[in-house]
Amino acid sequence: MGIIGQYIDIQPTNDGIMTEAPGENPMPAFTLASFQPRPDMLYSLDLTAHLAGVSRRSLLIYCRRGLVQPVFQPPNQMMLFTDQTIYTIRKVEHLRASHDNDLAWINTVFVLLNEVEHLRSELRFVRNS
Repeated sequence: MGIIGQYIDIQPTNDGIMTEAPGENPMPAFTLASFQPRPDMLYSLDLTAHLAGVSRRSLLIYCRRGLVQPVFQPPNQMMLFTDQTIYTIRKVEHLRASHDNDLAWINTVFVLLNEVEHLRSELRFVRNS
């Protein structure tokens, strides 16, 4: 049986940016640790790539293609990501695995899914009025 995932200890820093904490790995390598994000946390490029299970290069390609949007934090415009970005990257990877790496198609699917969600929220608003 292959390695499913690795447990990594995440510790928030004083500025609200999460980085990988040094130290021992308390769980075996074959254990899949659940990702429990804090809604107010921002993640570095490396940590986001690690948590989403993709390379830094793939994450940057997804940014360039408009599949995910980084947050740029002053003063040095550091590229940071939210927990929603990690969720989105995981969806992209799932779609890539089942549809031959076609990022244009995946982007179209995301646009359509966003439109469906927008229409659903409008319908809920009309029904509740």
